[in-house]
Formats: sequence, structure tokens, C-alpha cells
Amino acid sequence: MSWIAKKLAERRERRQHEVVFYTYPAMLFVWPLILAGLVLWCLDCWGVDSEVLAWVWGITIIAVVMTIGIDINRNVTIFWIVTIVAIWFLVLYLRDVKHVVFFGYIYRFFTDLNPVYSRSLGLMVSIVLAVPYIIMLFWTRVNSKWRITHNEFEHMQFGRVDDGLARGAKRVRSSYPDLLEFIFCMAGDMVIYDSSGNNVLRRIPHLPFLPFVWRRIDRILKSTQITASIADDDETGEHAEGSDDGGDRT
Repeated sequence: MSWIAKKLAERRERRQHEVVFYTYPAMLFVWPLILAGLVLWCLDCWGVDSEVLAWVWGITIIAVVMTIGIDINRNVTIFWIVTIVAIWFLVLYLRDVKHVVFFGYIYRFFTDLNPVYSRSLGLMVSIVLAVPYIIMLFWTRVNSKWRITHNEFEHMQFGRVDDGLARGAKRVRSSYPDLLEFIFCMAGDMVIYDSSGNNVLRRIPHLPFLPFVWRRIDRILKSTQITASIADDDETGEHAEGSDDGGDRT
């Protein structure tokens, strides 16, 4: 029992001086589609309307494909929201004031589709995707590990360090280039700059739960700054004291 307590204490001590995290490929964001197939299969067994389930499954597919395929940042999101709202009011205006029925035909086209959800198809897609997804999670743990300490940034693969950057006076910033990635996994990019803050040394993409990881990294960087400041003060004090002694000896 004492051995376990010692190991736990060592682990807590190590976590105070380092941050370990993993970066994932874009397949990380497929999990809503895998989960949807399982959940909708249960809902269909309970008698939920098949058309409603079909629309939910279709919207999930669209959201996952857009998350993997394109980056929708904050400005693009605001632009599309404003555009969609403007088009919607324009359609209402043309329908009610100008009596334009073309858009009514489009609306009826989608409402008359009456899609039917196939729980067997949804479950099959979930199972087929779950296999490479699990393999991806395992492979990431082995070959996409990052370790940040007071002194350096290390990218570690199985049995060796693949890449390392001495910390020095580098700057680290968090970035969220895709709103959907943040919604699905609170994911973003970590960007490492040189001391000037102009040149990007390394961009670490698809980092899930970045706000929580960033909080730990920020704590380490701040503690490093405080330690360095204390060391500078101590060194300055020693030099000053040495000068006084020299004066006394003279």
C-alpha cells in the first residue's frame, strides 16, 4: 500500500511540473455519427417517428462532414448566420408581399421527401466506423504524445522523442479556427511562436479540451516566469552584496 501511495505522490509531483496531452487526426470528430447510430437504433426500437430520426441522422452526417472538411471560424459563422437570416426574411417578404411562390415549391419539396430512417443502416455505419476509431485512439496514444515542461516542448513517439523544442523565450497561444470542432470536442490549435511572436515554430492541431489543457500550461509558464524572476533578483542581490564586501575590504 505504501508503494502505491508513493507512486501516486510521484505522479502528482510530476503533474505539477509537466503537461502531457495528445493530438488527434480529423477522425476524432466522427464520434457524433458513431453515437447517433447507437442512440437512434434504441429510439427506433421504442417507436419514435422514423422521419424525425432520419432528419436527425442526416443533420448529424452533414455536421460531421463539415467539421472534417472545412474550418468555420467565428467571422465565417457570423457571416453565414446573417446571410441565412437575411435570406429567410427575403423569402417571407417575397411570399407574403410579392406573392412569389417559387420558394414555396422548394419548401414543399423538402417537406414532401418524407425520409425514412433505417436503424439497421445506422447501426452498421456506427459499428464499421467504431473499429477504425478505436484503432485511431490507440495509435494516437502511442505516437502523438506531447509533453511540456519548464524547459522544453517534446513530441514523443513510441520509444523515442520525435521532436523537441527548447522553451527559451517562446510564446504559446491557443487558437480556435473551427467552431464545430470546438462544439464537438472543445478542440483547437496550439501555436508556438519564437520570442518575437512573429514566426510560427510549430502548430499543434486538433487538441481536444484545449481550454483545460491551456489552463495547466499557463500555470506552468507562469510558475517558470516567477522562478526566473526570483532567480534574477537573487543574482542581483548577490552581486550587490559582493560589491559592498569589496568596498569594505578596500
